[in-house]
Amino acid sequence: MPNRIITSMFCAAVAIAAMAQTETHNSTITQEPNSIIGRPYKLFDTTAFCSYSSFHPSQYLTDNNWDILCALVQPGTVAKLDSLGIPYSKSQLRLLEVGDLLSSNKGVYTTSMNIFETVDIRKQSKEFADSIFPLIEPEIKQLISDFAKAGYSKHTYSLIFSYLLDSYIWDDERLGSPVNCEDHGTWSGAYWAMFESRLHDKIGTNGYGPVLQNWTDNLGYWLNSSKLISFAREVIKSKGGRIENQEVIDAIAGWGLTDEKGNILIPVLHKNNNDNIDNLCRSITNKLSDAVKKYCSAWHTAHNISSERVGQIMFYHEAMWDLLDILESKGMIAMPAILKGEEVGKQHFGDICFIVIDDSEQE
Repeated sequence: MPNRIITSMFCAAVAIAAMAQTETHNSTITQEPNSIIGRPYKLFDTTAFCSYSSFHPSQYLTDNNWDILCALVQPGTVAKLDSLGIPYSKSQLRLLEVGDLLSSNKGVYTTSMNIFETVDIRKQSKEFADSIFPLIEPEIKQLISDFAKAGYSKHTYSLIFSYLLDSYIWDDERLGSPVNCEDHGTWSGAYWAMFESRLHDKIGTNGYGPVLQNWTDNLGYWLNSSKLISFAREVIKSKGGRIENQEVIDAIAGWGLTDEKGNILIPVLHKNNNDNIDNLCRSITNKLSDAVKKYCSAWHTAHNISSERVGQIMFYHEAMWDLLDILESKGMIAMPAILKGEEVGKQHFGDICFIVIDDSEQE
């Protein structure tokens, strides 16, 4: 999926029941005015669910720009910055406007980036996850069993998190992809911050065309991106079959992606081919996305979020972590040692990678 800082995530009667159980009523904002002023950036979970051409939204947070954004969550003029002792320059304010993180109207500045207190939001997302999980648990158990039957037991954690929860759900049929979200000049999608950071490791998914890689901040083994891109190009050529380019095979040797003959060692999943795995993934994510959409019809306005689609993205990202916590607490999945930063050898890099071939795009 697109680059993320945290990062980078629900049969008719059942879906209706899920939506009924998770609907929100008249949520209110409890954040005190100016309560986040002075809180350092490192204490926040900052998520960029976006695509970008030239500048990633985080690249606008130079100097003390974060302090400026926190100060102007509640609108104010430059006099407000002066009274708070926050230094600024016209070029800084202009840069934040160019990045669409700050807006101005007749000298009054307002932070466009959503910066949240998290107590209420995380209480809501946990209640949502607790409510929806019993409705999807049987299918997740069956999916885990089908992964094992396919020989993917080593990859279960990454397939459940990165493929099911953090990839399959992100399309315009379910929850929107960043490409089709709001345009912000040099980037499109959503960029927001939650105070404070969750306790678990920062986890995300990187995409290189059809090749996806699960990661954490503790991951000690990183295959060079250019080599992964070259591998992905060969995967596209072979449509998930054996790689024939010996130069590429040699470049990724020992990383658990192929053997010395180019045979793929990581899962090759076919989306939209209607096999058991694909049908389960579609059913689970349909239930999740239907429930999120229903919940966010009121939730996004209660939290001053620019659009319903962006609200769905933000709320699901919180619920996704709660779902992951439930899965781990029930022992249904367990984080592999490589993602914990343990010294297991680079060959286990393949345990957190997989390939997705979308059969609807094939000729």
